[in-house]
Amino acid sequence: MKGKDLEFITDTFEMPNVGTQKTLQNPQFLNMLISFSKHDKDNINEETIELLEPYLDLKQADGNLAFSPVIAKSASKALEGMCIWAAAMSDYHKQSKIVKPKLKQLEIKTAELKEAEENLAAAQAQLDECNAIKEQLRQKFDDQMSAKQALQDKAMKTRRKMD
Repeated sequence: MKGKDLEFITDTFEMPNVGTQKTLQNPQFLNMLISFSKHDKDNINEETIELLEPYLDLKQADGNLAFSPVIAKSASKALEGMCIWAAAMSDYHKQSKIVKPKLKQLEIKTAELKEAEENLAAAQAQLDECNAIKEQLRQKFDDQMSAKQALQDKAMKTRRKMD
């Protein structure tokens, strides 16, 4: 941009109540940006990105991007930081449109997995209970078979004595 006027961009620097000058003079401006980056960046809407996009994609006559941290740095270090921040917020929004549905799907699948694990735990508890009953019955069966064998042995012994 380097001192060149760009036709489609309206200069809002000195507009009352909305101008860039008023915003930049706000002593809480940096804190507002930091807070936005931490808490509100997920609330960027598509319209905001559409309004920002012409500035981010603006090219100079030589084909280089006009919205460049290198060019902004020649005007001010703060402007360089703003340039990087604005591009980062735009990139974050674009990437979040890809990631958010996947995170939502992950949340759904995690809930399904938790439910399946609970069902598995309940089924495992039932299986353990059945195995315990089975073991008790097996032990009772073995005891009864031992008693039967003892009775058969005793009957055999008695029959031999009688013969």
